[in-house]
Amino acid sequence: MGSNVPNNRILHLPSNNPIHGISASLQQAISTAQGNDFSQAFRTSAELCQRAFSDLRINIAVPASLNDQPATELGNKPSKEIISYFEELLTTNGIPAQAIATQAAMLSHRIQLLRAFDAPDTLIANTCNKVKEVVDGFPKTADDIRCGSNPGDVLDPYILAAAQILMCSGDFERTVSATISHKVLMIIEGLLGHLHEDVIGSMRGNVRIPEPRAEDQETLNPMTNPFPGADLLQPPTNNRELRFFQVKSKTGSAKGGDGRRLGEQLHRLVTLYGGSAFYVALIGNTLRGHRSMAGVQRAAPSVVVLVGESAFQELTGSIVGPQLLLRLYQSAFEVAARDTGYSLEDMVATIYHAFRQRADDLGEGFLEAVLHDAISGPATQQDSRHYVPARRQRRRNR
Repeated sequence: MGSNVPNNRILHLPSNNPIHGISASLQQAISTAQGNDFSQAFRTSAELCQRAFSDLRINIAVPASLNDQPATELGNKPSKEIISYFEELLTTNGIPAQAIATQAAMLSHRIQLLRAFDAPDTLIANTCNKVKEVVDGFPKTADDIRCGSNPGDVLDPYILAAAQILMCSGDFERTVSATISHKVLMIIEGLLGHLHEDVIGSMRGNVRIPEPRAEDQETLNPMTNPFPGADLLQPPTNNRELRFFQVKSKTGSAKGGDGRRLGEQLHRLVTLYGGSAFYVALIGNTLRGHRSMAGVQRAAPSVVVLVGESAFQELTGSIVGPQLLLRLYQSAFEVAARDTGYSLEDMVATIYHAFRQRADDLGEGFLEAVLHDAISGPATQQDSRHYVPARRQRRRNR
């Protein structure tokens, strides 16, 4: 009881709504989201423009005409239109010609960050730290390529042979480069799935729902597991009901068999708390081929399934939502690249040299050496008739 805040913390919902029984931290996050609406933060385009000027230390007067425009007039423009506007403004204010393009691009970037986020610099820093942690896991040695984190995830010499012959004209160094690039892209794909949830959940008017910590992560319980099945929510406003979102990177991110379970979870949320539910995929331009839509809607016909621009519109409340997300990522990735200094070219040279040395040591060709390392091992580790799992072996040795 002492951990909860008063029921009126979350506005626009009746006092008997079970959502008032969730943790104090989540109630505070929802209350904050209700208060950081873009139109409340900036009433006019002049206020938005002045904030961007101040942040970037650009010392020119804000055009008086912007006082008569709502902030959304400037904040919801596409990047190229904002850049064009500021190029003209900077030109008429005596900014040196060589600096205009750079400053206009920076102002456009800043305007879109302020449109999307209440505290963009803090979010950029947090996102950058997450990116740098992942970059630390990029392949740096031949062992990182030979075997993944799972001992059974070894480099496949037959796939490597196909890549070398079909893609790389027989050049093994280029094959190593393609292999490293593929592994890095797979890591980045995993990173973005989590980043999308965190970053969009931090946009104005949204609340990121933390991963459940209770032992039972499926059962809905306002205190211990209040929103299973949802990645973020949008609290109600004067003209919008409470809304729950399950967010996927793209239409193929969820298995078809997951649809029914997700639909049931979203249906339970709406039944308990009211409002509506959405199942969205950010990347995609059609619902055709959506693997889990049918399962979701069979379990919960009221759940709205969205992809692409339609998904971004609902998640961000802006026609330039995809650009708003991209601006944050660009800022974070640029800082992370500078701070980590990871170089694919350097890693290819290092790893290729290690593969060549291994082949020389074995007196075999590159592919034969990879094949040797991919399948060689004692029978006690390869034959179930002799294999003893590590846990069982430890118990025997006690």
